[in-house]
Amino acid sequence: MTKLDELRKMTTIVADTGEIEEIKKYKPTDATTNPSLILAAANKPEYHNHVDEAVQWGKKSKQSLDAVME
Repeated sequence: MTKLDELRKMTTIVADTGEIEEIKKYKPTDATTNPSLILAAANKPEYHNHVDEAVQWGKKSKQSLDAVME
């Protein structure tokens, strides 16, 4: 049993990162919404496709900016 497994028995595991692969790796119960961490991950080349997909979705949705942001 790893230390992480032991901790899971005692507490809620939360990922303090915006990096999808790290979240997949550790399988936390929750993840951060810290904008600076999300922005840092979004600026990495391996996540550009996710940002591009989100932008395209927003353009196609024909909703107001406020509605898209929610």
